[in-house]
Parts: sequence; C-alpha cells; structure tokens
Amino acid sequence: MKIRYAVIRILTNCGGLFLLYMLQTSLFNYLELANVVPNLLLAFTSLSGFSKGRKQGMLIGLFSGFLLDFFSGQLFGTYALLYMIIGFLNGFFRTLFFGDDVKLPMLFVGISDILAGCAIYLIGFAIRGKIDFTFYLNNIILPEAIYTVILSIFLYAGMNHIDQRLTTYERKRERRLG
Repeated sequence: MKIRYAVIRILTNCGGLFLLYMLQTSLFNYLELANVVPNLLLAFTSLSGFSKGRKQGMLIGLFSGFLLDFFSGQLFGTYALLYMIIGFLNGFFRTLFFGDDVKLPMLFVGISDILAGCAIYLIGFAIRGKIDFTFYLNNIILPEAIYTVILSIFLYAGMNHIDQRLTTYERKRERRLG
C-alpha cells in the first residue's frame, strides 16, 4: 500500500507542476506587475524542498527546470540545474519547517528567487558583456521576488491543504486495512 500512496503523491506533484507551469506561462503573462511575472515553479521548488526535504526539493527542481528548459530556447539544462540546486539547498532547512508558520518559507522563497535571478543574470547577460547589474536587480530581480513571495503565500496554503488531505487519506486507509 505504501507504493499506492507514493504514486498518488507523485501524480499530485506532477499535476501541481503542470498547473503552475501553465499559470506562470499563460495567465500571469496578462497579470504582469512592474513588467514581471511571478516565478511559481521556483516557489514550488523552494517550498517543496523546505517542507519535504532535499530529495523532493531536488526532484521538483529538476522537473520544474526541465519544463522551463524545454520551452525557453536557452541553453538546455540551465534551469534544471539551477532549480535542482535551489530545491536541494532549501531542503537543508527542513528541520526549521513548521506547517503553520508562513514567515520562514516566504523568506526562503524570496532568497531563492533573488539567487536564481542573480544566476540567470550571470549566465544570460554578464557573460555577453551586459554589465548593468543594478538596473537588472532593481527592475527585474527584486520586483519578481516580491511578486513571487506574495503569491507564494497562497501556494503554500494550497500545498499544506493538499498535503494534509493526502496524509489524512493515507491514515484512514491504513486504519481500515490494518
């Protein structure tokens, strides 16, 4: 029966990844604030690592990054590696995770978004000689991080709700069978 629960969780995560990718690349393109779109996949990666640990953070990051790599047209594997590292690093702080506290996960989402923005700047712009980092920081990295953190509050609440429902389902099922 443990395999069944693992499959349900995997399918839930895959569905969540797909839904967030669709929202990030379609709906939120029309809901830009300060000319930026929130990075929902990065928030999902960061929150998954923080709440579930390094392995799940890495896996969610890898698949989130692959989704972006497939359709971005940039150097393939860049986002996958970057998001995988972010998920892994957030997983180190799993011991600080408390389901009800929203401040710490939002802090990690913000830090993760800023670090990812800096890495994308280095990979995509600085190498090509575009060195105006303060402009990029003020107009893209920080507004995106703020927008992402605000929406992450709702994402975090949704993730906690789904996780509690799945855990309750697993426990009820085990009691009936066990």
